[in-house]
Amino acid sequence: MNRQVCFEYVCPALPAQPQAVSILDAAHHPVGCLEYQVCHVCRIGYVANIAVATHWQGQGLGRQALHTAMAPCRGYAWSTSRQSSEGRRFFAAMEEETEVAFPPAGMRCSHMTS
Repeated sequence: MNRQVCFEYVCPALPAQPQAVSILDAAHHPVGCLEYQVCHVCRIGYVANIAVATHWQGQGLGRQALHTAMAPCRGYAWSTSRQSSEGRRFFAAMEEETEVAFPPAGMRCSHMTS
């Protein structure tokens, strides 16, 4: 089955403000979302949550959303919130693919938490 999706990204108004990449189906209904923060001063990124609807999983949508978020942040250190068993498998695969570690330590700087 050929399913078309689009990725919608809204640029944050403030530095280190929470951001999201929304995954929308052809009818513009949400089927997934990546919530994250980036601090360009400290050169770190933090993935707060990533979710893709069950019937859309396994098609690379979460992978593409993460690549979209990481694209302007080459060379940054990244971390995630606590991970489910599915999340651990996803981030292990993404570590291999991107050669970027995604420890579930939740590393955030003062710019992200203020």
